[in-house]
Amino acid sequence: MSMNGAEKPDRIARSSLLAAVGAGVLASICCVGPLAAVAIGVGGAWVSRLSALEPYRPFFVALALGALGLAWYREARRSRVPDCDCETGLRPKTRRLLLGLGTVLVLGLLAAPSLIGRTHTPAVAQQIRSEPVREVVLEVQGMTCEACSQAVVYALRRVEGVQAAEVTLEPPEARVRFDAGKVSVAQLIEAIRSAGFDARLKTGAGS
Repeated sequence: MSMNGAEKPDRIARSSLLAAVGAGVLASICCVGPLAAVAIGVGGAWVSRLSALEPYRPFFVALALGALGLAWYREARRSRVPDCDCETGLRPKTRRLLLGLGTVLVLGLLAAPSLIGRTHTPAVAQQIRSEPVREVVLEVQGMTCEACSQAVVYALRRVEGVQAAEVTLEPPEARVRFDAGKVSVAQLIEAIRSAGFDARLKTGAGS
């Protein structure tokens, strides 16, 4: 086997794997991005723009799986060709190890939104007993998946005085119990906006 012939499948496999990783990132960033941004303390209106990629997620998933399949196909074809001294590049075991690790990474990225949804806890509370305690319902705009609702929960939890926060996608709202002596409704709305989502007080829902 010539040197160029040996290198071509190797390049195609590498390119396919990189394409699969890139598509996997794009497929998960619409859901994981807002949550990760809030978790590290980064906010702003730009965070909500990540959710705009959600309608394209099926395309990115298909692209990632297709590129991953091509990478394994090219590796399988190369494995059937006898090695020769003139062959350059990575050893077969190293190639398969990297391909395996890349596969785990891509599948993890694709599964991340679903895993976040399954581990989502609807109510997260800080055990703080103080008076006066109020409970309000805020209408939240811009959420498209469970990761978005988790991002709103985390944003509210960071506010001092919040005792409990429950966020749902249907209807898209946040039910918040808080110490009115430490935090106001306006501050709760601002916390949600800092996570990249718009919010307003639901008429007649405050207590």
